Amino acid sequence: MMLEYSVDKLANGVRLVTVPMPHLHSAELVCSLAVGGRCESSEISGISHFLEHMIFRGTAEYVTSTELERAFEAIGGAVNASTDMETTCFHSHLHPDYLAEGVALFASMLMRPKFNDINTERRIILEEAREDYNEDGVQVNHDNLMVELLWPNHPLGESLIGTPETLHRIDRSRLEAYYRSWYVPENLVICACGPIDRDSFHRSVDQEFGSWTSGTLPLVVPARKVETDHPESCWVQDSDSQIGLQLAFRLPGRRDERTLAVRMLRRILSWGGGARLPLRLREELGLTYSVEANCSLLDDAGYMAIDLSVAPDNLCAAVDALFGVLKKLRDEPIPAEELTAAIRSYLFDLEFSRDQSEAMAVRYGWGLQADYIRTLEQDCNELQQLTPDYLQQSARDLFCQKSMKLVVVGPWRDADRQAIDKQLQNSGL
Repeated sequence: MMLEYSVDKLANGVRLVTVPMPHLHSAELVCSLAVGGRCESSEISGISHFLEHMIFRGTAEYVTSTELERAFEAIGGAVNASTDMETTCFHSHLHPDYLAEGVALFASMLMRPKFNDINTERRIILEEAREDYNEDGVQVNHDNLMVELLWPNHPLGESLIGTPETLHRIDRSRLEAYYRSWYVPENLVICACGPIDRDSFHRSVDQEFGSWTSGTLPLVVPARKVETDHPESCWVQDSDSQIGLQLAFRLPGRRDERTLAVRMLRRILSWGGGARLPLRLREELGLTYSVEANCSLLDDAGYMAIDLSVAPDNLCAAVDALFGVLKKLRDEPIPAEELTAAIRSYLFDLEFSRDQSEAMAVRYGWGLQADYIRTLEQDCNELQQLTPDYLQQSARDLFCQKSMKLVVVGPWRDADRQAIDKQLQNSGL
């Protein structure tokens, strides 16, 4: 039986993950560094994301971002990147025959960036950051407002992009110092998925990254446990035709034994047309066009959030319906037929991921970086052991009033705010 993945390590600490997918005709190459929003001080909030952008702004071998992008295109690639609270990830599809060239391109980016055109990139990021504010300069991004409620005065409670004030503080010296602290070989995982030869991949990475000198990683600030015995809310007035709301519950993080149960509960709530939230709020009550539940699970913290937009006249009814769906999940075991269908759908998705190199790179590349590798076999086996009683108990433990937060943005009325504040205190959760 073919191994799902294999792990190797260079002498300087760079870790390699090879995921054999011989049935594919393309490869995925991903470089992940354990650095993100939670690594930043409030003074330079947004610097991880800023640095990610700057890595594309020319290298020792490729003077401009255009030259770099064309070099990736020449091997079938399209290089991109992302930054979250814990990780910065650079990735590209490419032709498997050109894996060594792809490794060399990433080595040029990560080891020899030139930090060209900082002020130009700053202007671009400022435009991105302005999307989170309305015309009066007020923060209206639900996610940013929510994390500030969940983790006040902590890096986890800051915007990933930063603010105009913090972005103006980030100059070349700060970018270079931050780069030297976090872009070190011990902090790098390189994952290759596709019709890849493990030994050839290892040789290419050793040739390109083996000379990179190691350093000492800074410490990451642990998530602060914020104890509250009551729900909290944040209300922001904004001119719009609809009100956007986000209801969230703090979770203990992905290492908690109920993490798979949380993911299943999320699917029960909003995965597919028969899921409980769209079925109740959209199909039955006609209160919203779209409602969705999502999980953000970090190493030692997290939350589940439910997002929807409604007309002002429907705000109270929508919140009442949300509480009704969650209360039923806590009070009644999931019917066997519904759970069987949800597990089957989840198992299909896991099987389909065997054809998706991006999904495998997340599972095993990011998994190694986060020290949270879960094999497909492990997930499949544990999914089939979930029971209605266990899921109900997990819902009772996690979807409770004291850990509940609500963000409301839009043209809400004072009377509705007073009514919903009462609903929060008497939700029955």
